[in-house]
Amino acid sequence: MKLRLCVLLVPALLAAGCGPLEDAPEPVVDELTGQVLQEATTKYDMHRLLEDSDVTGGQAITPANVQAFLQQQGSYLAGYTDPAYGKTAATLIVERSRASNISPLYMLARIQGESSLIQSGTSTNLSKATGCGCPDSSGCDAQYVGFGKQVECAAKKMRGYLTDLETSGTTVSGWKVGVTKSTLDPCSVKPANKVTAALYTYTPWVGAYAIQCGRTTVGGSSLMASIYNRYATAYPWPSSTPAGCYSGTVDATVPEASCVQSSSDALWRQCLSGVFTAGSTAKPTNCNVSFPYCQSTRLGRGVATRTCVQASSTLWQQCGAEGVWRDAPGAGTSGVGPMGACYQVYAL
Repeated sequence: MKLRLCVLLVPALLAAGCGPLEDAPEPVVDELTGQVLQEATTKYDMHRLLEDSDVTGGQAITPANVQAFLQQQGSYLAGYTDPAYGKTAATLIVERSRASNISPLYMLARIQGESSLIQSGTSTNLSKATGCGCPDSSGCDAQYVGFGKQVECAAKKMRGYLTDLETSGTTVSGWKVGVTKSTLDPCSVKPANKVTAALYTYTPWVGAYAIQCGRTTVGGSSLMASIYNRYATAYPWPSSTPAGCYSGTVDATVPEASCVQSSSDALWRQCLSGVFTAGSTAKPTNCNVSFPYCQSTRLGRGVATRTCVQASSTLWQQCGAEGVWRDAPGAGTSGVGPMGACYQVYAL
């Protein structure tokens, strides 16, 4: 208990003494992540935490936007390059999120909620940035350790949950739209949309930021709604959807109806109404332009768009649109070809 510092001006005050000051409230630490929970200024409906477009939108967000936001927040990630990928945190957040048709803005909220890295100036929790593959009861799976792997894992899991809801109506843990299920708080939640069901599949707690129910010492899925909405207004994110979709494989915005064979999983995705479709093994038949793997005679296999290969002592080539190899004379020294930065480099 803190006490007021008193100056006793007259003997009568000695008897009166000084009253105690109220202590500042102790910070609440999240039972799941170990992060300090912020005081809620707005609370959310636990049955409809976010809109589907909040998690699947953000097509106009670029790595430059995310980099500026990280710098604004004083984030350690603003100066971080993942050695496993050779790419900045901002690039990985956009590229890995968009590869799974997940919004980079949602990913920023997920990272902050799980590890506080967006607003932290230190690298603490870098290896478990999104909490993906890190169950509450044990440590993280080794295959998901590392920043880029964490972002990719989180994006793929959310996309998988949403795809499951679209195709079978239920996620792997039994969450469904319009069907009541109990969280671990416990609370009885009836998801009003697919994203809410997917969020509870990722983190089956309501937490401290919902109007109804919720464990006050756990951030839970309601924390994602709180952070997302705060971040959505904290930076002038692009508001209009570009005439196309940003592709991490091509490292550019591709036109409407373009088809891209993803460098991450070799699946085909098509840009329709500013959003990439879910991946498929078969190439769509109505592609405006396509970016398939190029077949390399030298390597004996196909390689993704933007891959640079040295075909002879004097010839460098880069995989381009329609699977056509393009001459890239400077790729061996600069790592750049006519399609931009080489995705991978194969020298003789």
